[in-house]
Amino acid sequence: MQLHHASSTLDEATSAPPTPIDAKIEVSITDKGLRSYLKIQPPLNGGADPTLASLSAALSNHHISYNVNAELLEQLADHPVYNQDILIATGLAPVDGENGIATFLIKTEKATLAPKVKDDGTVDYHDLDMVENVMKGQTLCTITFPTEGTPGKTVQGKEIPQKKGRPAPSYLGRNTEFNQDGTAILSKIDGQVEFVRNKINVDETFYIKENVDNSTGNVHVAGNLVIRGMVLPGFSIEAGGNIEITGAVEHSKITAGGSIKLLSGMNGSDLNCSGDLKCKFIENSNAFVKGDIYAESIINSNVRCGQSIKVTGSIAKIIGGTCIAGHNIEAGTIGSVSNFKTSLELGMDQSNMKRQQELLALVKPLEAQNEKLIPLLDILMQLEGCNRLDSEKKKVLEDVIFSYNHNLEALDSAKKELEEISQALKAKGYGRIICTHTMHPGTRVVIGDASRIIVEPLNNALLYYNQGEITVGFAH
Repeated sequence: MQLHHASSTLDEATSAPPTPIDAKIEVSITDKGLRSYLKIQPPLNGGADPTLASLSAALSNHHISYNVNAELLEQLADHPVYNQDILIATGLAPVDGENGIATFLIKTEKATLAPKVKDDGTVDYHDLDMVENVMKGQTLCTITFPTEGTPGKTVQGKEIPQKKGRPAPSYLGRNTEFNQDGTAILSKIDGQVEFVRNKINVDETFYIKENVDNSTGNVHVAGNLVIRGMVLPGFSIEAGGNIEITGAVEHSKITAGGSIKLLSGMNGSDLNCSGDLKCKFIENSNAFVKGDIYAESIINSNVRCGQSIKVTGSIAKIIGGTCIAGHNIEAGTIGSVSNFKTSLELGMDQSNMKRQQELLALVKPLEAQNEKLIPLLDILMQLEGCNRLDSEKKKVLEDVIFSYNHNLEALDSAKKELEEISQALKAKGYGRIICTHTMHPGTRVVIGDASRIIVEPLNNALLYYNQGEITVGFAH
């Protein structure tokens, strides 16, 4: 009986039901906090399925609160999905700021100088585009500011800092400045721009250490220009400011908005400047100078000067050609013993001279036009008096009257301005021609409306305008 009782107890223990195990909820966080996953292990032995409360509690235990997919959470509570990683919450990735950008509107690298090809296919071997000129206020570089970006947020609600954009480097150099809102770099002066060592520099003076030749091509600068060598034949140089040249200028063209200084001189060349000209010699050349001219010799050249021409030094000669000045002409020797034709003129500055020539060129054509209109006007007026003009001829008459009256107004205006120029010259008076040594025969002198040919040598002479004639006095 005792054995039977023990066996029965063992059978009952063996047949007891297993312990129920509820569904297990696992939570994981990946991608540096930007993603959270749920993984549900199925219940065992009749354990409980996941509920919305248990799912929410699992997320809460891991502090997951940002951008949780509530709809999906409810679906999982109603229809659980087991043994799969299910994305349940997503964070917000940070947006990094963009760096500031500098956009250059100038050349930042020195290009190899090369001749330019023209539109017609020919090659200009003198135009090598050596200098980049800029004007005051010109935009050299535009600046785009950096952006801040926006921070992100993890699924646990923690802020993820963004990387803010870095500002563009400062490229400010000599004679440059930012505009008011800092979005551009501007030039403070007219000059030549270069990008050197990450700086934009604008210089008032451009230097050429050697000759102006095939290696440089023609040179055009907005500011000043200094040339340490010569200007070889066939080349041209131009500057908005002053020009200084150490070597000689041979068969070239020089233009300056300011003054020109030639430490040597020029031969066979054309020169134009708005300031003064200082040089040793001018030979076989054409020069137009609004200011004064200071030279040691002027030989066989055509020179127009708005102020005074002063030829001094050990040579101090004017021989051949024509010299015209608004004020005085001074030299040691004028003309030559061989009666080389030399002409000197005084009395008008170059701006008035140019305007006078323009007005005179205007007057003659206008007078000629009106002379041609008068016969036609007479005929049409006679026909109108007899009521014999049809509508077409009446229109012709109106046009002729308009043209005639318009020409008369232009003529009156031009003649009035010419008279004003003449009166201004008389009020100002004329300059003097001073020859400290010898003025040779053959020299022609014009002062105002008077002229004189020198027939005998004049020594130490002073020539001036006196009551419609040229009078000769002593220079000292």
